[in-house]
Amino acid sequence: MKLKQFFLSIVIILLYTIFGTITYGDHSLMLIFTLSSVFMISLFIFKKVDKEEYFKYIGLLIVPFLSILLFISIGYSEYSRTILYLIFIPISSCLAYLYFKYRKIIIVLFSIALFYSVGYILFPNIFSFLQNRNAVVNKLLPNVTIIDENNKKVNLEKDKIIVLDFWSTSCAICFAKFPYLEKTFEKYQNNPKVEIYTVNVPLKNDDFVKTNKILDSIGYKFPKLYAKSSKEIKDSLNISSFPHLLILKNGQIRYDGTFIEDKTVIYNTESEIEKLLKE
Repeated sequence: MKLKQFFLSIVIILLYTIFGTITYGDHSLMLIFTLSSVFMISLFIFKKVDKEEYFKYIGLLIVPFLSILLFISIGYSEYSRTILYLIFIPISSCLAYLYFKYRKIIIVLFSIALFYSVGYILFPNIFSFLQNRNAVVNKLLPNVTIIDENNKKVNLEKDKIIVLDFWSTSCAICFAKFPYLEKTFEKYQNNPKVEIYTVNVPLKNDDFVKTNKILDSIGYKFPKLYAKSSKEIKDSLNISSFPHLLILKNGQIRYDGTFIEDKTVIYNTESEIEKLLKE
């Protein structure tokens, strides 16, 4: 394989990695940047190579990256972050070909609108659906030990809707979600039927006193609770990745999934709380 062909086969992989780094893993932006890059590189290919080699060079551009995504998706049986790449990267190349052939600015405008919609509308909804399609449940809350900042056991009231946001000190996404949790807390803080807490799940080397001070130092007002044991949380609640959200009502787990702050996205947290309030 010639050097330029080898570079072409890895360029999307490299760009995807760069986009992931500069956006801190924001897949909405990563999708937009990746699809736009595929469009522009495909257009460059159509301009530079003979018509008979279009398929070969477009294949070199997109197949290696798509193969890696497909391999990861099948291996982990998890498509929530990859399915839109698998669908829309080939479409991006097709749109580039249409623009190359017909030179219509409407094709570029349509492509921009499509990439934006995929990133900011389709991705959050499909991600939430695939992550939370089994999140609405009605099962008994197991007996787990939750303590307050004074190391005293907390008994969660059964006559209220209780939102528990589980987090760990190593979870960057957890910290990014806290401002949105704070807004949710502020909305419901005067509602006597709703209580919202964060629940820290301790890591092996965590110090309880230091962990206790982390969120206070930032200034969040939502109440903070602490799990006594990460093993108990994993064994009893099957929670091993963070952030993770439970919504309880009458001692039953009614929602067991992720915290979704965007009100335009399915399974968003406020809509789940409102459903339970109306019951």
